[in-house]
Amino acid sequence: MNHPWISKKQALACAVLAASLGLSACGSDDDDDNSPDPEPATRLSISLEETGRYVDDGNGFDEGSAEIVAYDADSATLFVVNAQASRIDVLDIQDPTAPKRIGTIDALANWPDAGGINSVAVANGLVALAVEHDNKTESGRVQIYNSADYAFRAQAEVGSLPDMVTFTPDGSRVLVANEGEPSSDYSIDPAGSVSVIDVTDPDSPAVSTVGFVDFNAGGPRHNEVPEGVRIFGNFNPTVLQVTAFTDTDPATLTVADATGATAGAWVTLASSEGDPLPYRVESVSGNVLTLTTDFDGDSEVADAGPAGLAVYLHGNGSSVAQDLEPEYIAVSPDGSKAWVSLQENNAVAVINIESADVDRIIALGTKDHSVAGNEIDPSDRDGGVNIANWPLQGMYMPDTITSAQIGGKTYYLTANEGDAREYDAYVEEIRFEDAPRAATGAIAADDFADETRLGRIATTLTADINGDGLLDEPLVFGARSFSIWADDGSLVFDSGSDLETVTAEQLGANFNSNNDENDSGDSRSDAKGPEPEAIAVGKIGEQTFAFVGLERVGGIMVYDITTPETPEYIQYLNNRDFGFDIETRLDDNGEPAHLAGDLGPESIVFISANESPTQHPMLAVGNEVSGSTTLFAIKVEEVVAE
Repeated sequence: MNHPWISKKQALACAVLAASLGLSACGSDDDDDNSPDPEPATRLSISLEETGRYVDDGNGFDEGSAEIVAYDADSATLFVVNAQASRIDVLDIQDPTAPKRIGTIDALANWPDAGGINSVAVANGLVALAVEHDNKTESGRVQIYNSADYAFRAQAEVGSLPDMVTFTPDGSRVLVANEGEPSSDYSIDPAGSVSVIDVTDPDSPAVSTVGFVDFNAGGPRHNEVPEGVRIFGNFNPTVLQVTAFTDTDPATLTVADATGATAGAWVTLASSEGDPLPYRVESVSGNVLTLTTDFDGDSEVADAGPAGLAVYLHGNGSSVAQDLEPEYIAVSPDGSKAWVSLQENNAVAVINIESADVDRIIALGTKDHSVAGNEIDPSDRDGGVNIANWPLQGMYMPDTITSAQIGGKTYYLTANEGDAREYDAYVEEIRFEDAPRAATGAIAADDFADETRLGRIATTLTADINGDGLLDEPLVFGARSFSIWADDGSLVFDSGSDLETVTAEQLGANFNSNNDENDSGDSRSDAKGPEPEAIAVGKIGEQTFAFVGLERVGGIMVYDITTPETPEYIQYLNNRDFGFDIETRLDDNGEPAHLAGDLGPESIVFISANESPTQHPMLAVGNEVSGSTTLFAIKVEEVVAE
């Protein structure tokens, strides 16, 4: 973690050059023979410094008042998704110390069926919005506006639940990831897709849709779906109506008709009073299902009563096309192809942009937390920070993804957040201590039943490999890291345990806190830890830097990735006030949320020096929970080898 370079005072001329970002230091001429000394190795060191913050007057705590951020260099304005107000806020940042709202864009004004705005992007004088339908399973739209006067130009119909939108580097095309999430009861499961929209004529956008139907069972490309891509959606499940239940140990459910239910099967018990819950069926006798466990006092069951409960059998009925859910897009620097994160599927789709088709699907595999350097803290009941090696396999499951060209090669960076599916008709997440496990293999160890060790950490029902209802693999959600991948899909670098180790060193007892309450240190250790969510890349001088936002504990990690195989940790900055009483604020409904600092960084935008209003590089960060849009100056200093 120690920086191998130390700061040196440079001559005035060199300082001027350094300010222009990245010129090497001047040589000296102090030798007796008057020959110039060898020029020392030089590079840039950077650090973040908060300069300004904007919070909407109507900001509500944890309402998404600032989510996705896009920057227009021509006008020095930010376009910010304000989900709470269902609009885009346009912020003037010519004075980064005092950003101010100067306009808004209302998607509903141009589409009466508009639901939420999920993403925004800016290029060549145009603003593109990803807007879902008010009924999320129906087709969404991409809306096009002028960036100068916010005038509406056109809109194009795209797939269900457009989740992220981006331009190609030349601004000629817009790409949108259509996630295609199912309805809560899984009676509808739209196909995931990627729309490629030609905006050469922004008044008449032309849409090509990239789908995955050919990868379905029986399709011409089904054998190209790699092993390890998670296909497990519960489309069109059998639903059993509950007529009675007993909260005994084990619990029983009496249903109107138990047809289809079998011993060893998993079901999701949906409740009118709370979250759906997964249970395993131990046996079936007539119309009585005996479960493996009791309800353990779950109020969702007791308060709902039989009439408020329904049992959904797990059947994995979704096709490949239905189950793949595009989340985020990174376009290659040359604009020829895109990497699309398929988060829940733990995979990436590679798209050929010109031909608008799928080049291939890449399974990302798992990260071995038993290997030195990949340690994690897996329990919120172990008394604090306990980062160690454990026999767990972390599914990368990236959210945000971005690209970078370094040394003439293209790389892709992922923020390995992790995500589980939770619907009325299907819940995959369960704690190891609550899950029946195979009697052999690593998962049989007593540690998986111990709350202070592995019992509390969340795993997935898809870890049942042979279908007997017992979990066979020690899978967990996310990798608690960011990764760099080569263009061929091979892993170049993973940050290992850095994110937890650094936050533990700096935050102490506040390590692995949640983002909606203070006094919650260690509370996310049993889930996905710091939960890397946002990632951005920027080039300063001849060096390339990565900026990673941690959704739960908050803050931004900075790495020098100029050598992609061996990135260098630079800084962790977190402006969160852990002493602020968030709960009191909620009770009194008076204090603005941003007094706690930035909570829940959702997106990061790098602003280069030549596009910055200050002529120095900056970051803009949208924080979903605090509802704040925050600007950071990137301080640049030339350093030399010792």
